[in-house]
Amino acid sequence: MAMTGRTDRVLIIHPDPAVRREIETVVRRAHKHSIAARHAGTAGAAVQMARDFDPRIILLDLVQDRALALSVAKELRRADRLIIGLINPLMDSGGGSEAEFLRQAVRAGVGDFVALPPSDAEIALALETAPQAGPAAHEGRAIAFFSHQGGVGTTTLAINTAIALRVGEPSRTVAVMDANIQFGCVAAHLGMVPERDLGDAIRELDLGPMFPLPSTGPEAAISVLASPLDPRAAEMVTPEDASRVLIELRRRFHSVVIDTAPVLDLMTLSVLDLSETVVVVTEPLAPTIAGTARLLGMLASLGISDDRVRLVVSKFRDAPDVLSPSVVSQQLGRAVDHVVPFLMPVSAGTHRGVPAIFERGTAPFTDALKRLARDVSRGGSATGGKV
Repeated sequence: MAMTGRTDRVLIIHPDPAVRREIETVVRRAHKHSIAARHAGTAGAAVQMARDFDPRIILLDLVQDRALALSVAKELRRADRLIIGLINPLMDSGGGSEAEFLRQAVRAGVGDFVALPPSDAEIALALETAPQAGPAAHEGRAIAFFSHQGGVGTTTLAINTAIALRVGEPSRTVAVMDANIQFGCVAAHLGMVPERDLGDAIRELDLGPMFPLPSTGPEAAISVLASPLDPRAAEMVTPEDASRVLIELRRRFHSVVIDTAPVLDLMTLSVLDLSETVVVVTEPLAPTIAGTARLLGMLASLGISDDRVRLVVSKFRDAPDVLSPSVVSQQLGRAVDHVVPFLMPVSAGTHRGVPAIFERGTAPFTDALKRLARDVSRGGSATGGKV
């Protein structure tokens, strides 16, 4: 099914992990929007996860412990949320006890019912009853920068785009989250030595609102959440932890820019799922473009629709081994949304911990980043810089 640019959060509650995975697969196929899915195997885990994850759609098992399931439905029901009850296909709704249970489920907040195993058609019909609402008004936009290969400038582009967002609209609040959990270098790129990091933020969230984040200098103040300072502590950070932090950042900032690790693992996928825009960064060299082609195909297969993706050719220069943007476009079968030139002062600024956008002699780079910032700030289809 064709997907729109919106991402719906989906919570699947069932004791069997295999059934949860099957349900997620069907929902991804059948839903007209992209989804970010989380699983819960118990009622207690479901209630806590719903508080952290704030799903718009919940699929709730009504077979195993009916009384507990009805209690969960009552706890999680909300006017802007759809709860779909998962029932036994042999349930006879005409029987007295079964019909009464279904009536109780409706009173508890269940909006529709789907028999297990779920079919695409039944799931699609049930999802059509979801309240028609976009992202909550208080939530900011999440913009994830990702590349399958290190060294192509992903971190540099993420940081400077965040600053360009702030410079272009001073009233906008902007945060950068370093989701390269083990070896992130956002703080180093900005010349910062943070006292607290992502691990601290996760612990703070368990007690209440996340602590205030440190900001860069007054020229363009952006808030920064660094990756764990100790790579060993990063092993304790789960994809669910990263999702919780990102959701909290979206509640506090107009724009959240996420720098990711060059690997498409569960941690990165949890961030991409929750991002309205995924900026795929590539370099105009034949081996890199070959990998980018495979990456774009993987993203599509994971439900990240093309209108959510921005393709950025980084470090473009006039050299015999460098592919032109038009050739890159032909090789990848899609338009190049933005081209960012290679300039030596950009690298020099990075080595000194100074954002390249403030370096002298970087005007072409700065102009390209401002165009990218305008694009990702409003979503929808890119309007400038396509090749």
